[in-house]
Amino acid sequence: MLKNSKNITTTLLRLSEAAKRLGVTTQTLRDWDNSGKIKTVRTTGNQRRVLLSEVERLSGSAIRNTVLVYARCSTHKQSDNLERQVGRLLEYANSTSMSPELYKDIGSGLNENRKRFKKLLKRIPDKDIACVLVEYKDRLSRYGFDTFKSYCESLGVSVIVMNEDDSKEFEQEFSEDIVALVTSYSARLYGRRGGRSRAKKS
Repeated sequence: MLKNSKNITTTLLRLSEAAKRLGVTTQTLRDWDNSGKIKTVRTTGNQRRVLLSEVERLSGSAIRNTVLVYARCSTHKQSDNLERQVGRLLEYANSTSMSPELYKDIGSGLNENRKRFKKLLKRIPDKDIACVLVEYKDRLSRYGFDTFKSYCESLGVSVIVMNEDDSKEFEQEFSEDIVALVTSYSARLYGRRGGRSRAKKS
């Protein structure tokens, strides 16, 4: 509770409580605070507190105004292509009334453990998310795009693909992904065989 100069008691919420009420993450609230979308106050320990009136204001408004922008390339030698991809995506996103939130990875489309992709997945259930934007389907995943889309739509989040056709780099990147997959599998296989041989000798 906080008392202002007019001796009116104001209710303050911890960041976690305010985030829970609004259906977003605490990091989203920090971003909103930094951009001026929501007003907070600081405690003597420099911790953020959110006014209950601010939560009520946002709860009564349409807050699905964030577009998650995702870009990916397979290798570091394609980083120039990645930045051009980002430029086209942000240009598209900025033409809408939504606020873009950028995620980009360098890694195989067969790898589901991409760092930024996993962070994007955690953001999708938040109530401020309107859609996910990619340039091509394979930027999100080589396989399972329809499953990803269904998951998003079940949460009220749409998926926008700027270009439905495969990207020009699809065949080259797909070949590199397959080679990387076979190489990784072979290394594990030979590693197991080597371990068995050493075990027999001992």
